[in-house]
Amino acid sequence: MKRLAALVLVLLSVAVPTQAIAAVPTVAAQQAQDGPAIVIDDSEGLPEGDAWTFRFLVPTLMALTVVMVVGLIMWYQRGFLRRYRVSE
Repeated sequence: MKRLAALVLVLLSVAVPTQAIAAVPTVAAQQAQDGPAIVIDDSEGLPEGDAWTFRFLVPTLMALTVVMVVGLIMWYQRGFLRRYRVSE
């Protein structure tokens, strides 16, 4: 009896996914529609200029990056020259 129940469960587990795959609409059925389901108007509500984050934060971060890179180069060179001196 347990073998029969296991066999029924295996057959059902194989049959259920095949029925679900057959229920998926095909590409031909989706192409039968003439137009889009929803039309979205993109023309209204667009900002005219750049956002404040782009106008102010990007140049500020770029300037800070340049200052940091120059500062690190100077710090490294100063430490390097202090550590290794040429003796005559």
